[in-house]
Amino acid sequence: MASGILPVPTDPTLLADIRRYGAFDTTGCYQCGSCTLSCDLVGMSVNFPRKSIRYVLLGLRKPLVGGLEPWLCEDCGDCTVVCPRQTDPRTAMITLRRFLCGQYDWTGIAARLLQSRTWYMGSLVLVSALTILLILGYHLWYVGLPASQLTTALGLEHMFPTITYYTLVVILFPFVLLTSRVLRIWRLTMRGEHVPAWAYWGQAWTSLHEAVTQSRMRKCKAEHRRWIGHWFLATGTGMMLAVKVFALRWFQTDNIYRFYNPQRWIGYLAAAFILYGAATVLLRRLEMQKEMRARDWGLPILLLLTAVSGLSVHVFRYMGFALCSHFAYALHVVIATPMLLVEMTFGKWAHMLYRPLAFYFQAVKDRAHEIPAQEGAGYAV
Repeated sequence: MASGILPVPTDPTLLADIRRYGAFDTTGCYQCGSCTLSCDLVGMSVNFPRKSIRYVLLGLRKPLVGGLEPWLCEDCGDCTVVCPRQTDPRTAMITLRRFLCGQYDWTGIAARLLQSRTWYMGSLVLVSALTILLILGYHLWYVGLPASQLTTALGLEHMFPTITYYTLVVILFPFVLLTSRVLRIWRLTMRGEHVPAWAYWGQAWTSLHEAVTQSRMRKCKAEHRRWIGHWFLATGTGMMLAVKVFALRWFQTDNIYRFYNPQRWIGYLAAAFILYGAATVLLRRLEMQKEMRARDWGLPILLLLTAVSGLSVHVFRYMGFALCSHFAYALHVVIATPMLLVEMTFGKWAHMLYRPLAFYFQAVKDRAHEIPAQEGAGYAV
């Protein structure tokens, strides 16, 4: 289609670019609208998956990158069930979310990881290897432990406050990089909307509310069971991140607490939430094997291994197995570090920022558009 016919230029390379992030077999789509009619989340201002797919087929890169619809989709799959052409719009939306993650990251690393299994797996292995070298260097040079005594049981107290600083770095570094993308996402999705400042303040609760409750997923009739697992996973990881940032020295210690102490119960509860949530996500991945890529499996597996290794440290300590506890803790750090530095920063886990932010920006748009309509109705009366 000639670019002069459309209000924005068309890009014939857009479809090929998107297919680097996953399957996008929608060339047989004739825009019947069945997918949109089947969705419980479609409203007056939100039209998906039809709208996003149409942008791709027409080569409209700018409207696609500036759209929020792929993040508002909760991946229930009703659209794929009703599609008369079997084009699988559900998988198309999954691929579009990967594509948008690559567009939001100004470093270009996310695009590399999300397009290439080699880059993704290689980055995880590289960060794990560097973490192992850092652990060995800490024991051999900083602590001055002879190599022959690496199998000697040591208490965890010798790591403090060093481990506190290390933990804060591997958590806050991804957080800083993620938040640095907020302005870029705003420019892509909100610039030109002419939204007054009060609309941003008035809808500020939307993002936090959605992140805490995952309430939008509950609106999908077919997603009630999935909502429970997703809520447990989000809540458990949120609890552990908060503890690691604000109460690490109280939570991670050689002190032995009684069974009813809050320090133990908070850890048990967060671990249980993560284990249950990660297990439900993995089961769903198994049901959707054809649509999934290596990057989609990484986060739940890493969360599961992090929780299991963390519980192992706790169990070994309370059973008095000091050496086992020390090695389990090293393994825990080796697993958790690439999960935070790679997965949270550039991989699947980045959607913990993008999705609530999309809900927020959409709520701001809706609110800003409601006021002029209400004022116009008032004048008409």
